[in-house]
Amino acid sequence: MQMKNRHIWEGLASFLVVGLGQIIKGDGKKGLVMILLFYLAVPSLIYLSLLLYAYLFLAMLGILIAAEIVLWGYNVWDAFTHEANI
Repeated sequence: MQMKNRHIWEGLASFLVVGLGQIIKGDGKKGLVMILLFYLAVPSLIYLSLLLYAYLFLAMLGILIAAEIVLWGYNVWDAFTHEANI
């Protein structure tokens, strides 16, 4: 029962900042990858699609917003349920 309480804090941290729960758990590589994907890679793809073609931007925006929501949800679920790979 005590271990479940500990995972609540990692899940809450990942809910607030993507990747933070994984870093707190000790799974720093996975947390860093999630931070880079969520805050750098996906917005960069949206910006590049805007530079290339307006209709491509609209399609990419819809797809990547859905991908961001899925990544954020997976991030919270992973921090809440899994043990760290130490």
